[in-house]
Amino acid sequence: MVPVINFRGKNVEKQMYDAYTTVGFAVFTNVFNSFIVEFEDWFQVAKEFFDLPLEVRRKYQYSGVKENIGYSWLEEGQAHPQRPGDLKESYNWVSPDRMQEKYWPTELPEFRPLAEQILRVCQLNTYEFLYKFESILKQPHGTFVENHVDGSATMSMIKYPVWEGEVKEDQMRVNEHSDFGSITLLHRFDDVPGLEIQSLDGEWIDVPVVENSIVVNIADMFQRWTNDTLRSAKHRVRATHLDKERWSMPYFVDPGRDVMIKNLTDQPSKYEPISGYEYLKWRLAQMYSPETDGYVESDNIKSEGEYHLPS
Repeated sequence: MVPVINFRGKNVEKQMYDAYTTVGFAVFTNVFNSFIVEFEDWFQVAKEFFDLPLEVRRKYQYSGVKENIGYSWLEEGQAHPQRPGDLKESYNWVSPDRMQEKYWPTELPEFRPLAEQILRVCQLNTYEFLYKFESILKQPHGTFVENHVDGSATMSMIKYPVWEGEVKEDQMRVNEHSDFGSITLLHRFDDVPGLEIQSLDGEWIDVPVVENSIVVNIADMFQRWTNDTLRSAKHRVRATHLDKERWSMPYFVDPGRDVMIKNLTDQPSKYEPISGYEYLKWRLAQMYSPETDGYVESDNIKSEGEYHLPS
């Protein structure tokens, strides 16, 4: 089962260690209660954006590999490159120093300030989780936070619309993948199920929906950083409950490009040290190769030679 953890409760670090060394996912309550109103305000404005005519939304279309910003429409995104497009729409945005003006929708004046506010809230919450991981992994206070201050975090607002059309073979709302960077914070805006993770024995299990909670999972780079102490698990959103809209907002957290990803445990190293940027390039080179039958499972695959976060 995916554990539900009170972030302000007792023994939280022990619970986190148990969760991330086995399941790779956990649901946290009591994380951001003081920001509930801001999230509700943002959700209403985000829905207004997705209600705009498609030709308007496509003015802000996804920028691709280099920037990973903007809007992508139904079936355009592919978490798994060899399967049909995912049954979702998304809008990605990043920190103000990386976000270009042309991707902000001018039709909704409240959109940009609320999106930037939510990004700041998620950044602060990320630091709280990174401080916990520093303690769990016996790292100097501030180490992980410092390594991520100049990282390449990406926020994505996702709408899974009602779908009455054909569901192709192996098609899902989001196909199976593992996240690519350090950690992911996932916010959900409804109680529609569908998110599943793959357990150690290969079974797919549901991630429970808990009101006012955050789902946090380990990603591939952090697993490598911890010498496989912490687990990055495959996950997916099944094509169920298609008569209902489903909304979620993942915040993908990556370290700075020059940060060295090297074994921080006292166990023999399983991997050679590598920078965040070099790790990305290495994974891209491995995506389409004979040794992997052309595919390495990662959420950062869209097509050959591209880097893509699922949205």
